[in-house]
Amino acid sequence: MGFLSGVFGKQRSDSDDYAAFGEWALAIVRARPDIVSAEFDAAEFAITYATPAGGWARIGLATPYRSVSAAPRELAGDVLMFQLNRLIDNLGDDSSGLAWAAVAPRLRPVIRQAGELAARVQGLSIAENTLWRPLLPCLMERVVIDNPASMESVTPQHLATWGVDADTVFETARANMTELGSAIIDVFDPAEGVLYLADEDGEMYAGALPLAAGWIAGLGAKAGALPIVFVPGNVGVFVGFATSPQRVRELVEVARGLFDDAVRPVSPVPYTLDEHGRLVPFTVPRHHPAWPAIRSAESTLAAQAYAMQHDGLRADLEAELIEDHAATLLHTRGPDGIETTVAPWTDTVPTLLPHAHNVTLTNVDTGATFGVPWHVLATEVDLVPVPGLFPIRYRVRYHPGPQAMARMAAAQGLH
Repeated sequence: MGFLSGVFGKQRSDSDDYAAFGEWALAIVRARPDIVSAEFDAAEFAITYATPAGGWARIGLATPYRSVSAAPRELAGDVLMFQLNRLIDNLGDDSSGLAWAAVAPRLRPVIRQAGELAARVQGLSIAENTLWRPLLPCLMERVVIDNPASMESVTPQHLATWGVDADTVFETARANMTELGSAIIDVFDPAEGVLYLADEDGEMYAGALPLAAGWIAGLGAKAGALPIVFVPGNVGVFVGFATSPQRVRELVEVARGLFDDAVRPVSPVPYTLDEHGRLVPFTVPRHHPAWPAIRSAESTLAAQAYAMQHDGLRADLEAELIEDHAATLLHTRGPDGIETTVAPWTDTVPTLLPHAHNVTLTNVDTGATFGVPWHVLATEVDLVPVPGLFPIRYRVRYHPGPQAMARMAAAQGLH
């Protein structure tokens, strides 16, 4: 249990601890006279706040949480206030006015769940006010500036100041990880079988090492086996090697534990390199012993990322900023123990459909419902991604004609 279980005098889950800590930190931030407004982002375990000058900034709570957890109970409040004030004061002089040559060496990439892009802070869209690009299913790549006591998110506005394009920023940030990546390859001992860099304070940006050119391939070459990499949380990285089917299953299970224990989880899914050296999900056939665990990891990541996105889209619908209903992605477990994701589509309802393993189609007049695997639906419906939405959603409304519905009904069943 975390520190707050003792403060409140009862058993609490970790998620309860983080939520309570976030609200406590939020009250301290809001009490500062130089803060116009502030919000706690539970998904990112961070506080975003507005300044009198009209700007906004974000401070992560992972480091303050660890500091307060280690402090005596009677000093917890003082430690938290010191930590928060130090972070805010260090963000007071941001990097927006620095020249490109000065800021370029301080850029770092980070890997994050993409669901937060649909949210708004002080009415501003995160997707439109953060520099990001799709990386993997449900994951995005962002760039931050490594300040002495904090990370500062790079925004599209920075590009105009620096006079560079987005690709240059992303590639510079990745290149800045090369030296660390090479050093780790040099000291890695393949006999250990795995490489785990916890990087609890985030100073190394180890979670971004999979983006460093040649890093994953270099570890694989040294081990003489196919590398599998995991980014379970916002800090740290875990790498193993596919020396046997049983070993793959063990690696996925260990990574899942790291993901479940992370203060800010990212992904339990295994990744590797394709034949072109690109980072891709590691996949196995259905009869493989690791397949159920990988399926669970994929379903869990998708459910978390789409849930965050759904909350933002629902808020936009209520504010009449959009007109389409965002379907919920359901994460379920079948009688055989296999996990799956399901998205509902009701006929005639304008719907933003998430990518799911299965889709249920409901007749609005009769209430009749049946489910079909995604690959079956895709053969009968022209599914075009909605521009600007990530994770990907598809705008649908009317079910296809009777013949197509009959074919899908014949192929119904969860996949």
